[in-house]
Amino acid sequence: MDTQQELDMLKRRLAREINSRKQAEAILEQKALELYKANMKLRALNDNLELKIQERTKELEASELRYRQIVETANDIIYRADDHGYFTYANPQAEKLLGYSNEEVIGKHFMELIPAEWQGMVNDFYKKNRDKLQSNTYLEFPVTTKSGEIKWLGQNVQLILRDGRMAEAAAVARDITQRRAAEDALQTTQLRLTTLISNLQSGILVEDENRHIVLTNERFCKKFEIPVPPDALIGVDCSHSAHESKHLFSNPENFVARINELLEKKEPCIGEALNMADGRILLRDYIPISVDGKYLGHLWQYRDVTAERRAEEQLRRSEEKYRGIIENMELGLLEVDNLGRIVRAYHHFCEMTGYKEEEIQGLKADEVFVPKEFLPVMKRQAIDRMKGKAGIYEIQMFKKDGSRLWMMISGAPIYNKWGAVVGTIGIHYDVTKQKQLQQELFEARLRAESAQEAEKQFLANMSHEIRTPLNAIIGMTHLLFDTKPSIEQENYLDVLKSSSVILQSLINDLLDISKIKAGKMEVHPKEFDLAGLVRTIQKTFQLKLENKPVEVGAEIDHHLNTIFIGDDLMLNQVLLNLLGNAEKFTPEGKIGIRVTQKDRSGDEVTIQFEVYDTGIGIPQDKIDLIFQSFRQVDGDIKRRFGGTGLGLSIVKNLIELQGGTLKVESQEGVGTIFTFQITYKDTGLMPVKSVALPKAFDSFCAHECKVLVVEDNSMNRRYLGSLLDKWGIQYDVAINGKEGFEMAQNELYSLIFMDIQMPIMDGYESAIAIRSTANPNQETPILALTASAMLSRKDKAFQVGMNGYVSKPFTPEQLLETLAQFIQLHKMKEAPSAEKVEVVSIEKNEEFTFSPDLDAERLHDLYGTDTEYALDMFDAFFEKMEKEYPQLEVLLQKGEYPALSKMAHKLKPTFPMVGLTSMERYFQKLEDEAQDPTAEPEMLLSIFEEIHEKLAGVLPIAETERIRLRSLCNTVV
Repeated sequence: MDTQQELDMLKRRLAREINSRKQAEAILEQKALELYKANMKLRALNDNLELKIQERTKELEASELRYRQIVETANDIIYRADDHGYFTYANPQAEKLLGYSNEEVIGKHFMELIPAEWQGMVNDFYKKNRDKLQSNTYLEFPVTTKSGEIKWLGQNVQLILRDGRMAEAAAVARDITQRRAAEDALQTTQLRLTTLISNLQSGILVEDENRHIVLTNERFCKKFEIPVPPDALIGVDCSHSAHESKHLFSNPENFVARINELLEKKEPCIGEALNMADGRILLRDYIPISVDGKYLGHLWQYRDVTAERRAEEQLRRSEEKYRGIIENMELGLLEVDNLGRIVRAYHHFCEMTGYKEEEIQGLKADEVFVPKEFLPVMKRQAIDRMKGKAGIYEIQMFKKDGSRLWMMISGAPIYNKWGAVVGTIGIHYDVTKQKQLQQELFEARLRAESAQEAEKQFLANMSHEIRTPLNAIIGMTHLLFDTKPSIEQENYLDVLKSSSVILQSLINDLLDISKIKAGKMEVHPKEFDLAGLVRTIQKTFQLKLENKPVEVGAEIDHHLNTIFIGDDLMLNQVLLNLLGNAEKFTPEGKIGIRVTQKDRSGDEVTIQFEVYDTGIGIPQDKIDLIFQSFRQVDGDIKRRFGGTGLGLSIVKNLIELQGGTLKVESQEGVGTIFTFQITYKDTGLMPVKSVALPKAFDSFCAHECKVLVVEDNSMNRRYLGSLLDKWGIQYDVAINGKEGFEMAQNELYSLIFMDIQMPIMDGYESAIAIRSTANPNQETPILALTASAMLSRKDKAFQVGMNGYVSKPFTPEQLLETLAQFIQLHKMKEAPSAEKVEVVSIEKNEEFTFSPDLDAERLHDLYGTDTEYALDMFDAFFEKMEKEYPQLEVLLQKGEYPALSKMAHKLKPTFPMVGLTSMERYFQKLEDEAQDPTAEPEMLLSIFEEIHEKLAGVLPIAETERIRLRSLCNTVV
């Protein structure tokens, strides 16, 4: 194809393309026109939409403002929290209620506001509802405010969900603190009411308006024999309950009819009496319950008043009985009102005072009858009556003729039916004669005081004077035993020896007890071997009890093996008395001493001593008697075992002098243990058993020897002394075994001559003591001086540690030979043995009975038929009263009230000992009041005057009884 053709083709193609472009442009123009029109239409729509959006926005803003105002001014807390429980919004009420600002709340976890003890429960509750996507929930729980206060909230929570999961929570929480407090208070009140009703002594039944049970208690069920617990009856219909229970009443039909009548009238009925079929009496209360005029039910109350009614009836009969008795007694009755005006004067009162009732009725009793000095007493009594207190007092009263009477008055308040005091009734008893007797007794007491002192001195002197011939009697008796008496003579000598031993013991006890009471017994501490002392006592009793089936034991703590400082003689006396008492009441078995260390502080050691036996024991109700002077458990004990009843009293006093306390435990048929503790000083030194003895005796060394002669016979002492003087031998003399033992503690001797039969401590006992305790003569030869030819006496000397014997009478050559033979012996032998001592008892009058005007039963329990002992106690009582009773008034006047209380306490227990048991309470009252730091002098004076007046009436009775006892005892042989 040529160029022209190509050009033509291009032109045609161009013409087609131009034509196509024009067509396209025409289409584009058309489309542009349509697009323009559409655009204009869209712009118009857009303008319209913008306008609507602006209007809607304004409406939403207005709505949001309204809701915000509602939320922010709401009385409840309104908040939002994210899905983890953190606050994202809280209204102002949250700050007002909780105290946290909005900035403090936002971002805080809600659990931070909940108390720890509630967090678990609240967290579990919301976790469970979140997992279940429960949209609306309600829960009540406490929160802690910023100030720490606890508030209760009732909270509604709504979950906001997105894509099927919790995105947010919106909550409204209301303050319910007051409501919860009210509910708690109501619940507490209900609980109290329920508890109160349940525990009332009355039967209670509460029914609603339809007679359904609201509340009842156990008492109601029991009274009406309902076999179910009260809780099981709640809601039960009681419409037919009256018919079911009517058989319990004496008039069943009337019981049912009366219930129906009460329910119909709906009027309260209080204290209606019902008679039960079994004889009981019930009081019924019916109380309808209404609120704002609306009937809500009723309450039944049933009280068992059987005992009260019977008591009232008994009281009525008793009042009638005693009213008749009083009206026929010689007692003057006077009634006055609260102003002291006489309301009624009974017949005998008018006879005593010389007035007629119409003369004094309406007058003031104090102005008519009471001397001026007794008006304070009457004033105090009037105050007591207004307080409802009764009282007994003594005053002087004027008679119509102006003379005076001493009156004992028992005053008591008079009550009206409402329990108010409306007056006083006084029972008057004329004690003028008793007062005169009291004055005479007082004057007699003054006269007797000097005689009493003389009597004491006489007793002490006589006791000492009796000892001298008594020692001779005992010594001669022992010598007579060695003269080979006949059997009949031995019997006489046994009686003489036993009687003299009893008399000697009695005199010693009397002297000891008199020293103790006079305060002349003193503690004299010195160094002594405690373990040796105890072993000495043990061996002494082994010697005494060799022919008796009784074992003597001694247990000594190994820590107590040193020398102590204390009164060994006093301790020795205590242990001897206690072990002697144990031996006396132990026919067979075991007696002994246990010594243990209880406490140690520096060089002071508290040591416990126990003296025990397996004897007859002591009844529990008699233990307190054994420490009283002249007392034994009963008369039979005195007849069987003898004794003065002073031993344990002396022991108790001696222990207390050393700062200890004696206690006893005993069981009849098993035995007795006496226990006491004493504190001694421990020197830490070990006992020194012996020192070197001088060289053997010969005619050239007599001046180097020194002999101890222990002999109670003056003739023997003179004979021995003259021989020793002749030979140029030094010697010391002791007149009894105790003195010999004491001298052996202080100086070394070459030889000791020891008589066997001696008072206080015999030769056997003295030898045992020397051999058993640490002293210079523990191994010094001891020779017995004996006039007995009996081999058993001589054997016993060897058994207790003696080295030989010298038979009386001895020649100078025999004595000199003995001195040369035994001066070098050091060995000691021990083997206890003893002689049995018989005791003679004295029978007492068994027909004596104590006066019924005294506490005869108490006196019989104390003394039985032992009238001599009773007389001793009556004498001791009056002696104590004469000495110590006047001190009460002295202490009262000086205002020394603590001392007054102690003196009243001291005197109080003496009165039952003479049958004046009723006086204890008056002294107890004085003791108690005097102990009170706020005690008023007038009150104490009033109590003392009351005691003084009481004693004026009762002391003559006790004195009369003492005269009876003395008269009886003087006739007993």
